[in-house]
Amino acid sequence: MSQSLLMALLRISSPTYKEKEKCDFLESWLSRELPSFSVTRFGNNMIAKNKQESGPHIGFVGHIDTVPEFFDPYEENGKLFGSGASDMQAGLASMLTFVKENEMALTDKYRVSIIIYDKEEGTPLHENGLNELIVAEPESIDAMDVAIVGEPTNNAIQLGCVGSIHYTLTVHGKAAHSARPWQGENALYKALPIMDAFSKLDRKKQTIFGVDFFDVMTITESQSSPGRTTVPETWQANINYRFSPVHTLAEAKTHVAKVLDGIGVDYKLSCLNAVDAGAVIEHPLLESLKTSFQFEAKQAWTDVAQLTARGICAFNFGPGRQDQAHHPNEYVVIADMVQYEQLLKNMLLEAS
Repeated sequence: MSQSLLMALLRISSPTYKEKEKCDFLESWLSRELPSFSVTRFGNNMIAKNKQESGPHIGFVGHIDTVPEFFDPYEENGKLFGSGASDMQAGLASMLTFVKENEMALTDKYRVSIIIYDKEEGTPLHENGLNELIVAEPESIDAMDVAIVGEPTNNAIQLGCVGSIHYTLTVHGKAAHSARPWQGENALYKALPIMDAFSKLDRKKQTIFGVDFFDVMTITESQSSPGRTTVPETWQANINYRFSPVHTLAEAKTHVAKVLDGIGVDYKLSCLNAVDAGAVIEHPLLESLKTSFQFEAKQAWTDVAQLTARGICAFNFGPGRQDQAHHPNEYVVIADMVQYEQLLKNMLLEAS
């Protein structure tokens, strides 16, 4: 069943900001396949809730936008190919199928919410669909005790997520003709100590709940002012700092400035965007899974951060393959989806 639902999802193009058709399809699917759930829609975001009023509140969370250019989905050699197959349409299809096929057992034991949202991929936080739901329905979001975010994790539980800051770093020099460079000051040469220092920065391990996160700071873009016969007047770079949940966002920003100040080169720093890390919030359900599930740290940013910031025990867990995320010919392995649904059953219906 999850494979047929996934194929239906993959047949609908849903790049970021153009998710309406897929949201319409899923709204109809929920009304037809889970009629006991109440569905509330906000733009291209939805919250579906069962009517259970007691027991732990479990949330199944997934985004509907995809990154690779759309192509007609197909099945080959035990794999389903399609834009967003691993990230994260397979997770969404598998979670929905699991809820449908185990509805009675789930609703006997839990309150259940299904959170479906748009604009996750590469958007500023204020445009993110989950953020829009948090603003529109904070009580519904905050009611969750545990949230399973179906990002691709190769069927491992990935806890938390690293925070991320992007800075534009600028070093100023003085332009001159390249035939008379002594009349100027080459900004690229001035910046060399920064490049050298960053090339020698080591990752720093932080262990939380038995999994290892890494603080890493990297130059990801670099350019000097153009002109084949001109000494560059400026050098600019993008600095990306990924920091573990042991740091606050303010502490992370202070650390970046401290590293740069220690290099001894005059610079200008402008923050492009910054998101906090996702905390690891302990919960009895999570504790019960330590011996039977593979636990890892999420060495990337995901919307888990928005949920843990509200005190919800949220973690990444999906059947998609991480190395397929955003791949132009993206696929998911059907056997991984089958295993994922069994793991959900083990986690929620068979765990002590």
